[in-house]
Amino acid sequence: MSSPQQRTGQAANTRRSDRSAEQQGHASAAATTAAGKNSLNVDLPCVGAVELPPPNQLAFIGGLAVLIGVGLMEWPVGLALGVGHVLATSHHNKLLQDFGDALEEA
Repeated sequence: MSSPQQRTGQAANTRRSDRSAEQQGHASAAATTAAGKNSLNVDLPCVGAVELPPPNQLAFIGGLAVLIGVGLMEWPVGLALGVGHVLATSHHNKLLQDFGDALEEA
């Protein structure tokens, strides 16, 4: 048979684990909300759902396309800038994803 102290300790452990699970749920919801705010989803008829980068990245890539189209920038330079920008931002998104995973585990 368990003593009153053991039952009290077990109840405290249960409350702590409940709080921990609740905090993990809040962190997960926050990460999902943040990820949703940093992308744009477009539903195309033939292709389906397509996830576009955030508007500021679309503006950068669009600006490069305009500069190349007008002839103010050579296409290899614009391509290198665009690829570098996409790689840099995908690394940043990976860091955010890892941060979110760490929050879920904490």
